[in-house]
Formats: sequence, C-alpha cells, structure tokens
Amino acid sequence: MSDGGTIKKFKNGDIIFNEGEASGAAYVIIKGAVELTKNSKHGAVRLANLKSGELFGEMGIIDASPRSATARAVGSATLKEIQPENLLKGIQTDPDLSSKVMSKLVERLRAADEMLAKAGISSKTTAPPDPTKPATSPTKKKGFFSRLFSADKGRQATFEILLADFHDDPDNQITSAFYESLKTLAQRLGGAHINIRRTESPFALNDFNDSPMVWGQMKSTAQRWLNELDGDLLVWGQARNNAQTVHLRLAQLHPLRHERAGSILPCDGIDMPSELDDILAPYLYGVVLAALIPSNKTQLECMDSLLESALNDARPALQKRMRELKTPQQARFETGLANLMASCGYFTKKTVYLKEAEETYLKVLRSIRRGSGDLWEGIVHRHLAYTQNSWFEMGGEKNLLEAAIESLREASRVFEKSAFPTEWADLQAMIGQLLYKKDQIGDDDNALQESISAYQNALQVFTASATPQRWGEAKHHLARALQLLGSQRGDLDMIARSAEACREALAVRSKTHTPMLWAATQNNLGSALFMLCQKTRKPETADAAVKAFQAALDVYEARKATKLAQVTQKNLSRAQEVAIDLGPLIGTQNSTETENFTLEDFDDSAETAAEENSLREE
Repeated sequence: MSDGGTIKKFKNGDIIFNEGEASGAAYVIIKGAVELTKNSKHGAVRLANLKSGELFGEMGIIDASPRSATARAVGSATLKEIQPENLLKGIQTDPDLSSKVMSKLVERLRAADEMLAKAGISSKTTAPPDPTKPATSPTKKKGFFSRLFSADKGRQATFEILLADFHDDPDNQITSAFYESLKTLAQRLGGAHINIRRTESPFALNDFNDSPMVWGQMKSTAQRWLNELDGDLLVWGQARNNAQTVHLRLAQLHPLRHERAGSILPCDGIDMPSELDDILAPYLYGVVLAALIPSNKTQLECMDSLLESALNDARPALQKRMRELKTPQQARFETGLANLMASCGYFTKKTVYLKEAEETYLKVLRSIRRGSGDLWEGIVHRHLAYTQNSWFEMGGEKNLLEAAIESLREASRVFEKSAFPTEWADLQAMIGQLLYKKDQIGDDDNALQESISAYQNALQVFTASATPQRWGEAKHHLARALQLLGSQRGDLDMIARSAEACREALAVRSKTHTPMLWAATQNNLGSALFMLCQKTRKPETADAAVKAFQAALDVYEARKATKLAQVTQKNLSRAQEVAIDLGPLIGTQNSTETENFTLEDFDDSAETAAEENSLREE
C-alpha cells in the first residue's frame, strides 16, 4: 500500500466525501486530521477523529456499499487517494494489511455503534405504540451489520442458517430459488430445529480463490456476520457458467479446532446445477446441514436425527449425472454428499454411513488424476482420513488406522509446507497422533519414532508467539511420545526432553482458560519427572513430580473428572512415597533400597477434546 495512489490536499472544513455517496476510493491520511460524522434528526454525530497514518473510506469498497458517513478535513490535510482495485489487491495479497484493515474496521464499527447509541439513533423509524395492542417484549437493538444488510435478527430455531445473495446473480433469481428450497425442506424435515434466513446482501468477499489467506478472510468475515446476525452457519456463493451452475462456500460461527469426519471448512467448495429439482433440492439441504457444528447440548442432541433424515432424502443425488458439471465440478458435488454421509456416521455412531462415505471419497479420488497436484485431491484425502479414523475408533479393523495415516500423508503431499504451512503442520500433527495410537495397539515397532518425527515437523511451523494453541498442543503430544519411547528404551535423555517439552507447553497453556489441557500437561510432566527420579535418585526431581501431580489432581477434582482424579491420586501417592524415601539421604546406601514404583496409565483424550475444540481458531 506504500506504492501508488494520488496525493490530494484539503483545507479546513473541506468535504472529502458525503454520507450516501457512491464509494469511489479509500484514503490514507499523510498529514493532518479527518473527522467522520453521521447525519441524524438531532444533527451531525461525530463517529471518529482520525489522525496521520489512518485508513478510511475502505468499508464501502470492501462491501460495495454507499458511504456510511461524511468525511471532513480538520485543519489542512494531505491524503493519499487509493483506487478500489489497488486496495482490494493489497488486502488479497498482503496478510498483514488484511489483518490490520479488518481489525481497524471492526474497532471503528464498534465505536460508531456506541456513538449512535449515545445519540439515540435507531436503525429504523418506529411508530408510536398502539395502546389498543398488548405490549411486546423489547427487541434486541440491531447492530451495525444488521442495519447494513437489512436482515431480520432473532433466533427462531435450534440452528439459524443464513443465506447470502449469490454473486453474479443480478436479479437474485437463483438465490431466491435456493432460499425457497432450503426453507421448504427445513420446515418439512427440520421442524423447530432449523430456520433459514436471507441476509439480503451478497457476502462481503467476492473472492473464491483457494489460498490460506483467502480462506482466513472468508472465515473471519463470516464469523463477524454470524455474530452480528445471530446465526450458526453462513452459506454464500457465485453463479457460474452463464448461471447454469452455482459454487457454494460455508462457514460456521464456532469452527472446530480439530476436524471430524465430514467437517466442512471454507476451502470445501461445492458445485451444483443452479436449477433445482426433486433430487437436487434435498441434496442442497443435506450438504448445508452437514456443515453445522453444535455448540451446546440442545444442538448436539438433535444432530443425529436431522442428518439421518437429510441423508435419506439426499442419497439419490449420487446416481444423478449432470451435464452442467464438468469432471472437477462433479467431484466437488459428490464430495459434498460424502461429507453428509461422514457427518451422519459421526453423530449417529453408525459405521454403515462412514463406510458409504469412504466408498464415495474413494470414487471421487479415482475420478481425479492421481498425482496431478490438484488441491481437491488433497482436500478429499483429508476428509477420507478423518472418516477412516472415526470408523476405526468405533470398533473398525486395524487396517482402517493405517489407511487413515496413509490418507493424511497423501493430503500432506498436496498441501505442501511452502504453500500451505499451517494446513501441512496440522496434517503432520494429526499423523503424529494416529501413529502414537498405532503404537498403543502394538501394531508397529517404528510407529512411536515416526510419531515423534511428525510432531517435530509440525513444530517447524507452529510457534509459541504466532500459534500458541497449536504449538502447546504439539509440544504436549511430543512430550507424551518422547516419554513413552524413552521409558521403553531406558533413555534418560529422551525422558528429560519430554519433561522440557511439557514445561514449554505449560508456558502457553493456562490453568484459568484451559484448565483440563493445563492439567493434562502437568500430569504428563509429573510422569516424566517420576521416571527421571527413579533413575537419577534426586529428591528435587521427586518433589517436582509431586507438585506436578498435585496441580493436575486439583483441577481434576474441581472439574469432577472422577476417573482422572482417581488415577492421578494413585500416581501422586507413589511419587510422594519415593520423595519421602529419597529424603536428604540421597547418595547413601538407602538410595539403593527403594522399591521401583510404576505409574498407572490413563487416557484423558475424551476430557480434553471438548476443551481443545472450544478454543478459538488462531
């Protein structure tokens, strides 16, 4: 943004642009100050006073809306005028600029809302109350986005799904047809659980390119819309091929930290014909429902029935061959149905649906030229891996675990580290987890070493400063693998590395914000230190193990994690006995007479999974 742009100078009081005008350019203040005001029945309300270095006028360009405020020079002001194409190009190619623009935009919107509220400005004119009609409950005040997009606000069902107007659909005929189909099926199949609403405006981003930066913009912008409009899932898209097909994207209010079978991300585009019939309408409804992520008990309890009925109606679409769709589009279409099958299997715990999903993913992969480097190949391999792993965890054969590991490796060959660093590192971390699981079932002597290597790969990308959650998680799991392999080999150096990795993880894990994760790492640390003191006979190491176990126990008892507390209490008692036995006599003959205690193993994955998924994406 430092290059290009036209320098313009304004005198005190000069109008730079007026509220309601078309948004023609954005501006950066080189020198001086600019005041932003909004008209009201009480006169002009000042929204902000901007100083040198600040960008303004960008919102109208980003969402193609008229000026929402008037900009006036305060004193002499020198500005750089930036044309829309240059601003949008900068946002799309410069992650730092994109982050700064979005952060500043949100900050300014909040400040504007506060100013408008203080001035008593309503989003719309309301008639005086009718004394002949009963009083109604006060409605929640519409925020800035609600006023901007004119969408009805208010939760009417268990899940609220928002549909944005499609891009390149000038008369909104396709959008309206999709909305009516979704609304009809939601009423028939979803009952009180599903409500479909329109935003009455296209999604703010008209960029469907597949890159980590664009995916991040999609997700963050969608979450702001959903927060403002009280929705759970946002669906948007673009009419393509002379309006014969539609390309859809979906994003959730609370995206999962860890993927599950069938989980849908902003990179999961869906292509389908624009003309809906009795087969395509249920398909659309099903793939939309498959993207839902329950965030509370009420939502979770209805997922299995919602998805099962949707899948039964959508299944005929798998046999439908559509001349409007070319091979890549057909692959995306079929992947959407496979995601619905996988999600249904995950929530109903019925492996028959996971088997169907696996077969459909494999069919899609056969239609894609192997080794072509096509991004969709990597996306499908990733979906396949999570489906195979879920099937294995529900009692499937051991070969499913190996198949899931190989699918993740195939995905990581497409999501290369150089182009997709975070996606590649996430895949490496998941490979590490599955290899650790493989070692636990005694299927491969090399699995544990390979697991350690995979976690180390992930830590080439994750850092404590940029991605603390991912970094802490990878360090925790690396410590666990190092500890187990070190104990098997009698390698004190490896066990010491495990303890150090635990301490590093604790530097970013918080007892206040993520108590179960913090306790899991404390327990991991206690185990590593206990093993060390068994060999080194150092009382300070035994004392440190006692403190770590005690810290974990305090959390488990407070959180009523009974099973974890019971095992941790036993391990704590053994560590205390060793600490007492060593005492101050370390180095004397007593140190050779201590019983060789062992610790009880336990699995805390179920208790920590919910907390990991509750974390916000980094």
